[in-house]
Amino acid sequence: MMNRLFPILVSAILFSNCHNDSKPTPDRMSVSEQQAVLDALGSHMHPSITDLTEAKRIPANQFLLASYYPLTQAETKAMELASKQQGSFATDLADEIHCTLTHVELRNEKNEEVNLMDTVQNPLYLQRFGLWDYDHKLCQNVGVMIQTKQFFSKLKGSVQLKLQIDQGPEKLIDIPIEISINDTLK
Repeated sequence: MMNRLFPILVSAILFSNCHNDSKPTPDRMSVSEQQAVLDALGSHMHPSITDLTEAKRIPANQFLLASYYPLTQAETKAMELASKQQGSFATDLADEIHCTLTHVELRNEKNEEVNLMDTVQNPLYLQRFGLWDYDHKLCQNVGVMIQTKQFFSKLKGSVQLKLQIDQGPEKLIDIPIEISINDTLK
């Protein structure tokens, strides 16, 4: 009797799991929501010196690609729940966004080519910074730290950055670079 019921039971479980996977979960973003986040990141992405460079004003070998995106509905809901509990809140969407440099052309103040550190040994990732209100929307500030092999006082050129949310959509962003150790943080 059990031998005849086993295949039916397995089929019912598999069908149930497949059916449940097709329902949208509150934490899962749609492709259009993911694309909206990537578009926001791309439209706000800009180069900046780091806080350490601003404090010391000496030649540096790193800079930041900074940006922000409006919090998603799931992040806002999670934040509301977290505010009722003790502890801190950090959005996890930033952890799901992968960064890859696809093209780099940088020159220093002496017009010498500036190369980047190996991103295999020093992988790029989106760092989460503070929350801020932009245009009356709560946004997550983020940044990608870029390390160079050479020190620079001024850096000029461009980078192309590919952002991708897990296995979802991706966005290529061309970012003009023109920074100096005498800049103020943006």
